[in-house]
Amino acid sequence: MSDQEVTFSAVRSHNSSGLQNQVRLEETQRPRKAGLRVCSVPCQVIVIALGIVCSLRLVIVAVFVTNIFQYGQEKHELQETLNCHNICSTMQSDIDLKEKMLQNMALECRLGNDLLESLNREQNRWYSETKTFLDSSQHTGIKQYIYPFTYSVAGRGFEIYWFCYGIKCYYFVMERKTWSGCKQTCQNSSVSLLKIDDEHELNFLQHVVPSESCWIGLSYDNKKKDWAWIDNGPSKL
Repeated sequence: MSDQEVTFSAVRSHNSSGLQNQVRLEETQRPRKAGLRVCSVPCQVIVIALGIVCSLRLVIVAVFVTNIFQYGQEKHELQETLNCHNICSTMQSDIDLKEKMLQNMALECRLGNDLLESLNREQNRWYSETKTFLDSSQHTGIKQYIYPFTYSVAGRGFEIYWFCYGIKCYYFVMERKTWSGCKQTCQNSSVSLLKIDDEHELNFLQHVVPSESCWIGLSYDNKKKDWAWIDNGPSKL
């Protein structure tokens, strides 16, 4: 074999091995690129899925927080409503109780007024009967209807006259004493000196007093410079 043939064979062999290496290199590189492409698609899907899941969780959390806030607000409003209802119920109970008390007081007032009217009628009846008795007895001597009796104190006997006029009863002690002494005597007997309420009673007593002069419960107040009854009431006569 000549030198040219050997050189050509070597070059050809070299070229053939280079082509094989290039083919192998391409074969090894192609699967790697394909593998990268296959792996990139699932990663994008996972990222999108995770984004959707996170968004849903955020929405759920937001809805949950909103519901909690609304629940708290509704609970507060409900509590205020219950408090207002309790206050209104208490006020209504108080109003009902006061209305019942007013009704009872009105009933008691009516009963009291009826009793007062009955007493007034009875007093007027007694007054009319006494006045009629006085008018009819002025010329016959009313003193015969005054009842005398005697009582003893420390061995001394005193004559007492008594009679009734309307709803009052009068006692006349025939004993000479000062005004203070008569006042003390009345207090010892749990009574008081006479107080004359009106002119009718005064006119009546002027006809029946068993003595020309008697002490009554009227005295002159040096401080007030005026006449006053024993109960410190002013004199209307």
